Amino acid sequence: MFSEGTIIAQASAPGVARRGIVRLSGENALRAVASVVYPRDARDDLPPDARLEELNDLSYLVRDQSRPTIALVWIAPWGFDEPGRMVRGALFYWPPGRGFTGERAVELHTLGSQPLLNATIRTVCASGRARLAERGEFTLRAFFSGRIDLTQAEATLGTINAQSDDELAKSLKQLSGSLSREFSELRDLLLDALSELEAGFDFVDEDIEFISRPALLSRIATLLARLRAMLARATSSVGADGLPRVLLFGAPNVGKSSLFNALNSGRAVGLHERALVSEEAGTTRDYLESDLVVDGLRFTLVDAAGLESLDSGSSPSSPRALAQKLIEQLVERADLVLLCYDSESTRKVATIRIEETKSFGLIPTLEVVTKSDERRVGLIPKTSRYAVRVSSRTGYGIDELARAIVTRLRAKEEKSEFVTSTALRCQDSLRNAIAALENAREALADDALRDDFLVAAELRLALEQIGLITGRVHTDDLLDRIFSRFCIGK
Repeated sequence: MFSEGTIIAQASAPGVARRGIVRLSGENALRAVASVVYPRDARDDLPPDARLEELNDLSYLVRDQSRPTIALVWIAPWGFDEPGRMVRGALFYWPPGRGFTGERAVELHTLGSQPLLNATIRTVCASGRARLAERGEFTLRAFFSGRIDLTQAEATLGTINAQSDDELAKSLKQLSGSLSREFSELRDLLLDALSELEAGFDFVDEDIEFISRPALLSRIATLLARLRAMLARATSSVGADGLPRVLLFGAPNVGKSSLFNALNSGRAVGLHERALVSEEAGTTRDYLESDLVVDGLRFTLVDAAGLESLDSGSSPSSPRALAQKLIEQLVERADLVLLCYDSESTRKVATIRIEETKSFGLIPTLEVVTKSDERRVGLIPKTSRYAVRVSSRTGYGIDELARAIVTRLRAKEEKSEFVTSTALRCQDSLRNAIAALENAREALADDALRDDFLVAAELRLALEQIGLITGRVHTDDLLDRIFSRFCIGK
């Protein structure tokens, strides 16, 4: 995917900052920075006033190259021909096996001036001792050196791109190796079972059994339970863009669009446009989406058409029928449905229609009594203590509803520590591993079907699928998909 050699890039965020970082990785990293680095004494306040010669040997700075080192330096972004343009900095050195990439690595820390950092990188590249890194190449080298696996690489990207406290916490947890350890345990269990089964292949004629059928069935059952639990965690809370989806659901004219606008007020980070509000029922025909952040949790709020009953003779291709079909699809994609109603009649309509969807019983719902500022005796229904009363007109209950949404989503999210990109990528592998183990169990349980060679083949297939998740088994296309989304310098 990437060629070898020493690479260099800016590791700090672009723009003005107090500190900027230039990172190098590769066997030639120390010699490469010699073109811009000169030793600095802690007492030196001003840069040298005379032209300096390049130090090809940095042993003066890093005397023991087998240990990490920090050294004070002068950095000459435009080369040593212009000593007056040198700036203070520090050199951080890591020997092979100690840094993030697993290779010999150097970081130059200096002022966070973009022109200064750009000039430093250009001067080093001009020396011919390093080249500009590709997207994600530092993380890719960490993967190839065994410092991280693919789940941790994706968590690195998730940490960089996190837009809420919850996203950051989930990414950091995965980066720490939480998933890596789980998949490593599963792999070890599979390897143990497979090795004991295959050990008996050389002693078929002597009828020696290294693992009994009940013991192997028990191990497979344990593995299946754990893989199914991981699949459930991977498939939870994964929308098209990776955010939990919250759907406003109810009969026409119960105030969903007004509620959509009220919830967006002061919370939206990706509002496409405001919902159209009208006294005419059924005004909303399409659906609107908006990304909100509440208490550090980011989610997508969806406003769709109101639920309507269709005539028995209605054409399936009519605009009204298509709109209702769209609502059913949105329900099935939602992580939380806000069941909106303003009277007993509209509550009944919403409840009946959501029970008709394929996802009934699988998607959490939260009852929301709208228009609670209108004191209409006999119309506002008696609700359970879990329902939230709101008024989009006065703002009553809106903050309480926002907090209730976050509480319900977090309860669902706690079941999964997967970064979204990992969850999306590993679902097929988990399903394939489960299918392979089910085939192995079926072959073991049926005396007429029992074939230890077939069982071993299914166990190897399950092992390969787990290897695809962590990267023990990988292709160039898979690595391209993951690392091409990184920025340069990471």
